[in-house]
Amino acid sequence: MEKERVKKVESMKELPVKHRHVRHKHIHHRHSVKKIVETEKKKEGSVKELPLIHRKLVDEKDIAMDFAEKAYKKFDRLIKASILFGSQAKNESKPGSDIDIIFIIDDAAVNWDMELIAWYREELGRLMSAAGYSKELHVNTIKLTTWWQDLMQGDPVVLNILRYGEALIDYGGFFNPLKSLLIQGRIRSTPEAVYNALQRAPIHLGRSKLAILGSIEGVYWTMIEAAQAALITAGQLPPSPEQIPHMMKVEFVDKGMLKIDKVRLLRDIFTIHKGINHREIHEIKGEDIDKWQDIAEKFLLEMTHIIDQILDSKK
Repeated sequence: MEKERVKKVESMKELPVKHRHVRHKHIHHRHSVKKIVETEKKKEGSVKELPLIHRKLVDEKDIAMDFAEKAYKKFDRLIKASILFGSQAKNESKPGSDIDIIFIIDDAAVNWDMELIAWYREELGRLMSAAGYSKELHVNTIKLTTWWQDLMQGDPVVLNILRYGEALIDYGGFFNPLKSLLIQGRIRSTPEAVYNALQRAPIHLGRSKLAILGSIEGVYWTMIEAAQAALITAGQLPPSPEQIPHMMKVEFVDKGMLKIDKVRLLRDIFTIHKGINHREIHEIKGEDIDKWQDIAEKFLLEMTHIIDQILDSKK
């Protein structure tokens, strides 16, 4: 029976194609978690515990399978399917590519309370930390009910996982049959999926625009903190940002150490940053971002030069 089970696991490899460690504070939930895992194991008493196969980890798929087996040994049927996804599953991996694995967990028959979630996150984190593979693992966990609901609606993300993903171990027995149905054209997107995708699209665009606007934040603080460092070196108390342009003029421009255009640039970036925070500025062109990043880099070098001058004069 054991040999047949090993062969079954091995043959699955040939089928077609950020978490955090949460440290628990109570001991009593260990017993409830153990009971849940044991209950899952007893549901199919004829199936023995999945044995760990000591294989040579030649490539990324070997590593993925090895980790999936360790996860199943730990969590048993709490995990209904483990899927290899990304470039490894598409055979498009390059040197340095990460290994993306998706675990589909059973939240239909199992009540995932906070204690079980904390235990799962901690133990999964321990498995990943102790793995010691040559490639970095990215493990995402999806609830079975969410997976099924999105699949029924033909969600593009789920369909892509189904199309390009490769089942490492499929205890639930649903991934590969559904994959075959998709290939046969018997699973299609629905009007709900179209609507949901259109609803999400503006959100992604908004995030993209916010990311561009956010780049000004880095430019702003580069110039502000560099200017503050120079003023502190000159013996001034750390000024608030709105006071910096005037103090820079008095301390450095009037003494011939800095050109007035640098102060104007500092005032301009302060105005832009304020406009973004007050939602008066909603968009900035990419070429303007490049220009301000170049300005910030040169400004930083100039402030460093002024600081060196001041320190040399004090020797």
